[in-house]
Amino acid sequence: MPRYAITEKAGPFVATYRNSGVGTVLELTERQAEHELRLGTLTALDIARAETQPRLEETSEATDDAAAVDAAVDAAVEVKPRRNARS
Repeated sequence: MPRYAITEKAGPFVATYRNSGVGTVLELTERQAEHELRLGTLTALDIARAETQPRLEETSEATDDAAAVDAAVDAAVEVKPRRNARS
């Protein structure tokens, strides 16, 4: 699922989640994020990451480095769990 970060323009709720601060990462569907992206209260992380990172050659060393970087980023970024739907 695509990842989005909350911006400083966001109010108390963003895409049905309580805003816990600028930079908080949410995993949302494109449909859930669509309106918030238009308002500027979310920024897409996956798109920005793909555009700004240089392309790595397909070597085992490059793959290991990329996996280590992804693991470090995931450990450093708070991910909000999705709420369960009410029955």
